[in-house]
Amino acid sequence: MDNPVAHFSYDITALRLEYKTTCDALMYWRGGDPAEQEFLMEKKQEVFRALAEASLSDQFRY
Repeated sequence: MDNPVAHFSYDITALRLEYKTTCDALMYWRGGDPAEQEFLMEKKQEVFRALAEASLSDQFRY
């Protein structure tokens, strides 16, 4: 059985906060399931990629 998938839409402020909280979660990692840490590392890369794309698009220009 496949795991459910969720999709989110963020404005630039929420996207920046998502990146910050993910970085904080990695920085203050206390151990536990290594799969969770791997997930956070992948998530950090994906959120950073979204931030980079947003910064190059007209979508989030002020």
